[in-house]
This record gives sequence, structure tokens and C-alpha cells, in this order.
Amino acid sequence: MLAIAVNQKSIASIVVPVATLAVCGIAITARVVADNPLALTRYAVAYLANLGGGINPAVAAVVPVVLFVAGVVSGLSGFAFSAIAACILWLLPPLQAVPLIMLLSVCNQLASVGQLRKEMVLRGSPDREGALAYIAGGVIGVPIGLVLLHALPTRVFASGLGLFLIIYSVFFLLKPASLRIRLSGWRPAIAVGLAGGMVGGFSAFPGSMPVVYLGLRGFSKAETRGITQPYILALQLLSLGILAVTNPAIFDLQFWLLWGAALPAVLLGSLTGVALYRRMSEVNFRRAVLFLLIVSGLSLLVKTLI
Repeated sequence: MLAIAVNQKSIASIVVPVATLAVCGIAITARVVADNPLALTRYAVAYLANLGGGINPAVAAVVPVVLFVAGVVSGLSGFAFSAIAACILWLLPPLQAVPLIMLLSVCNQLASVGQLRKEMVLRGSPDREGALAYIAGGVIGVPIGLVLLHALPTRVFASGLGLFLIIYSVFFLLKPASLRIRLSGWRPAIAVGLAGGMVGGFSAFPGSMPVVYLGLRGFSKAETRGITQPYILALQLLSLGILAVTNPAIFDLQFWLLWGAALPAVLLGSLTGVALYRRMSEVNFRRAVLFLLIVSGLSLLVKTLI
């Protein structure tokens, strides 16, 4: 059995951002019910009563397990939460599941970043590259990806990206040292961030492009996570903000109750994944990343068939 020791600073690094999200959610929900605390309580009780008798017990048991596994995978690798958590699309309506996955992914990233904050690098230095250039490109790329989502056949793009991730990962699993690139600097970083933002806009996997690029450059596991996790977190917050502005009705009382019920499994999974990551060698980390890229590619292919 894996024992995880969490000190007070680690707990604070998780509780503070998650509590902030909870307070914001409660505030939004209160506005939805016209700032009437009695109405809010009445709706909560009615929903919980319906939750107990209206949801299949098998679904209620499977969803936390899926989200726990997604948290472990993301805590271990720094990405792929959405690829695993997308399984709940088979169990919950998409209008509930998609924003729920997005917000739980943000909480998962906050937990991992809080645990590994010493490895996170925003501003680069002569000795180490930072995430800001990637984030700048991603901020530009997300709106472009959202336009592509509505204007072009996204199934073709998503399936093509899925096949690319699978072929790339299988190739490097078989021949891990056969190809490396030396392209570096802020211009390629912005371009890669832009590509990731575009991909994230129509596929929800923005981290795939930076992960592939940094893998081709042979970055260590600490260097890779120091860039990809701040990048993914920033783009997730941007996408969630756009969704909140364009479709605020999604974030109703039912959404926040589902979020609160699912959050413990995600955070426990995140902490477990980070603990495993700290014990993993560089070689095994690269293998795990390639395997999870294959899983992400397969997830994209499956999504095009739904």
C-alpha cells in the first residue's frame, strides 16, 4: 500500500485554490436562485434527494473511480486527465460531463502544481526554459481552435491528431533515441503553444503539442512538467472562463453539487499520482508519457465516433 505524507504547506497549496473555486461557485449559484438562501437550501435538499434515487448506483460507483484514475494519471504525468475522465461521457449527459471534467481538471492541475511548485518555471533563464512563451502562444491559439470547432470538420482534425499521437508514440517506444531536434528559443515556443491552443480549442487536449515537442528535445521529467503544467492550467482556466461567459446556465446548483461530490476522488488521485511521479526514473517517465499519448490518441478517435 502506498503511504502519502502531506504536510501543512502541501494541504494549504491544495485547499486554498480549491476553496476559492468553491466560494465562486456558491456565489454564482446564489445569484441563480435570486440570492435567496432558503431557496438555495431547498434546491440543494431536493437535488440530493433526487440524486439518491435518480442515479443508477452503478454509475454513482463508477464515476468516482474513473475520476480517481484520471487524477492518478495526471498527477503522474502532468497531462491526460481529460483523456481518461472523458469515459464519464458514457455515463453522464455531455452538457454536465464536459464542463465538470474541465473544472475538475483545473483542480487536479492546481493540486499537482502545488505539490511540485519548485519544478514549475514561468520565466526562463539561461539554464532553463520557462512556460510563459508557450502560454502566450496558447492564449492566441484557443480562440482560433474554437473557430475551427464551429467552421471546419473537426472530426477529421481530431481523428488525424489521434492517429499522429499514436504513430509518434509507438515509433518512440520502439526507437527511443532515433530522433531529436535542437530547435529552441521563444519563437518555436510560441508556435508550439499556439498549435497546442488550437488543438485544445477543438479537441480539449492542449498539452499534446508541448509534450511532443519537449519529448523531441529530450527534456527531463522535471523540465517537461515545469513547462507543460503551467501551460495546461492557464489554457484550462481560459477555456473555462470562455465557457462561463458564453453559457453561464451550465454552472447551476446541480453542477456544483456534482463537482463537490467528485472532487475528493480527483484530489486523492492527484496526490497519489504525484507520489508515484517522485519515485519514477527518467526512462520510465518517458515511457509513461508515450503510453499516455497513445491513450490520448485513442480517446480522440473514440470521441469522433460518438
